[in-house]
Amino acid sequence: MNKELYDEAIRSNILSRKLIEQLMESMNYSSISFINWTVEVLKIIKTRLERGDKITDEVSGITYDIKSFRNFVSTNFSSYITSQVFDAPDKAEKVYFSLEATEDGHAYNMVMANSSKNKTYKWISSLSERFSLVEMIATGIVYLKDNRTDTYQPFISGNGKYCRYDAEKGQIVEL
Repeated sequence: MNKELYDEAIRSNILSRKLIEQLMESMNYSSISFINWTVEVLKIIKTRLERGDKITDEVSGITYDIKSFRNFVSTNFSSYITSQVFDAPDKAEKVYFSLEATEDGHAYNMVMANSSKNKTYKWISSLSERFSLVEMIATGIVYLKDNRTDTYQPFISGNGKYCRYDAEKGQIVEL
């Protein structure tokens, strides 16, 4: 995100208004990059406090210890972020992401999903008891799903190309 603010979190004994605002602003975005940056910066501050650094919040004037910093994080950030910063990795809350294509269609953003129940694939048809054709919702690419092993492989045409499903024609077509 912002290298200058990241460096501030690593070195400075004062958390500037700009850093605090950037951390708070990250709560308005559900992109994994914003969330990961926020978690990383908060973990750095937590680690510095654990080793005994005195770090003061320029906005509130509070000089944090671990307890007051945890209170700051749990009050101002989601339970997911709080758990990522303070809980052991195996106890940390999970969050799920979905893929959304960028406007140009050349990249995909990972965006926090509203639910763990969001679908990744859409069923097209069953080829047999063992195999089904499915479409990855975000990309439109057709996959062959092995129902026995619950694994997916892209459906590749005889010409070696990825395919998509054209629902209007009822055909699988090369990209």
